[in-house]
Amino acid sequence: MIHIDVLLPRLFAEGATELQVQVTLESGGLTALVGPSGSGKTTLLRLLAGLETPRSGRITIDEAVWFDKKQGINLPPRQRAIGYVFQDTALFPNMTVRENITYAAPNDQLMFVNELIEGTGLEPFVDQKPGRLSGGQRQRVALARALVRRPQLLLLDEPFAALDTQSSQQLQQVLVKLHQRWQTTTLLVSHHDADVQALADRVIRLVEGHIQTDELIGDRPLNPLIQECITQIEYDENQQRWVVETTNSRVQSANPAWGQFKVGDRVQLAGITQGMKR
Repeated sequence: MIHIDVLLPRLFAEGATELQVQVTLESGGLTALVGPSGSGKTTLLRLLAGLETPRSGRITIDEAVWFDKKQGINLPPRQRAIGYVFQDTALFPNMTVRENITYAAPNDQLMFVNELIEGTGLEPFVDQKPGRLSGGQRQRVALARALVRRPQLLLLDEPFAALDTQSSQQLQQVLVKLHQRWQTTTLLVSHHDADVQALADRVIRLVEGHIQTDELIGDRPLNPLIQECITQIEYDENQQRWVVETTNSRVQSANPAWGQFKVGDRVQLAGITQGMKR
């Protein structure tokens, strides 16, 4: 379980305000962090990685405290059990694929290097250097390098942004396979709905440094308030939202998972636009 409670003054597109996030991530989950450019997504990853320092707050993972302003605890990045995949991969250009991955591996994880090379489909390229690889292949190397230390938290910052459709789909398949195999708690920043729908089991939307919505994909939203029975459900083509009436409320959601519900189902209403019936 990862508990995040951070506050950091920040300049957003709409002006100076604060990034303020309080959230808990379940162990083994793959959470997508979405929202407009400049909403604080990458900043949150950097706070978790220890590359930036909150003005106040606390970050804990299981029993370990990574940051606690009141207690004066602020672990440096090397002491945090993280793997970080940057958008530009940041590989060593003078090293081969195997050398890039092995460089980050603890001495007792050298056998794991071979597992990751196999799992990412990099066997044919182990002796090549990054300059001879495609964008998708470089991202796979970066992913393997991030996982080789068996991190408690994997941070992915727009890993698909520079890839064509085919490379993006291939990397998605690799990510799904690796996540199912090792269940590393993962936080993915992405602007692409297709990537989010293909990979994430939870979606958190940031706007101006604050959580606007927090939903499960293929399930009901998090932080339930009350269960109500659906009396009517239809899709509004103009607004591209599901409009649902329950016994007491009229609610709307853009989450495609709502298409699986029908009249008579009981649902929990937190995390979606809600109003009382008139």
